[in-house]
Amino acid sequence: MFQKEHKQTSIASNAIFTTGSMRVSKLLPSVFITLIVLALDYNFSIGKEIKSTFLNTFSPLTNISQSSKKLSKEVSLFFTSQYKLVSDLEKKNKEIELLNFELLKLEQLTKENEELLALMNYTKSNEISESVIGEIIDVSYFPKELIGINTNTEEISENMVALSMNGLIGTIDKIFPGYVKISPLYAKEVNIPGLIQRTNQNIILEGKGEQNKLYIKNLKNNSNIKIKDKIFTSGLGGKYPKGFMIGIVEKISINDDASLLKVEVSLTSNFNVGTKILLIQP
Repeated sequence: MFQKEHKQTSIASNAIFTTGSMRVSKLLPSVFITLIVLALDYNFSIGKEIKSTFLNTFSPLTNISQSSKKLSKEVSLFFTSQYKLVSDLEKKNKEIELLNFELLKLEQLTKENEELLALMNYTKSNEISESVIGEIIDVSYFPKELIGINTNTEEISENMVALSMNGLIGTIDKIFPGYVKISPLYAKEVNIPGLIQRTNQNIILEGKGEQNKLYIKNLKNNSNIKIKDKIFTSGLGGKYPKGFMIGIVEKISINDDASLLKVEVSLTSNFNVGTKILLIQP
């Protein structure tokens, strides 16, 4: 047992001396190298060169980091600017919509004023004794075309005729409280005393229910009439005021009765155009 303990003590002593000698053998070269570096640094500024070399070596990484920050900032600024631009654009679009709406209102008002001016000019004629203005509130279309007029019906009589800013357009169909229905000139069985402007010949125009067309009744085949002749109201009979243009001769042919001409007249005034109607009585 004593020999066993003596062996362990001997092994431990050898380990201690071996470890100590290993540490000294590693430490001495490190100290020697450090002294050499210090001496070189003192004489030749090696430390500065090493530092400079280190900085130059790793400067690209530093630049990359700075560039990344700059890029991130620029990207953020770009999207912020884009958002602001989009927001400003939306506001401007809303402003434009409001301005367009106001412009449409002004255009509508201008048109109404033009209509009223034209209609009021008709009332200055000596051929008109009574007039009542109304506003279109309802329109039904061909083949049974009618216009509904909101007006003061207390001043309306059935023998009045309707004018738009373009001219003569129709006659009264029915009268209701505060409301009047107007039928077009070309409605069936409408007869209008007319005048061929070029020859001053009196004629009768008849409606047959064909849109924007009238026909001259009983015109002899030896009558002096030509395509594009202008037709006006003659004022005969007292229902239609004198001097209003009705239409233009569009087509001339021989009637079934060889002694008569079939003359088609195209109306110059559109029935359902505009917003105001003037009801007049010569």
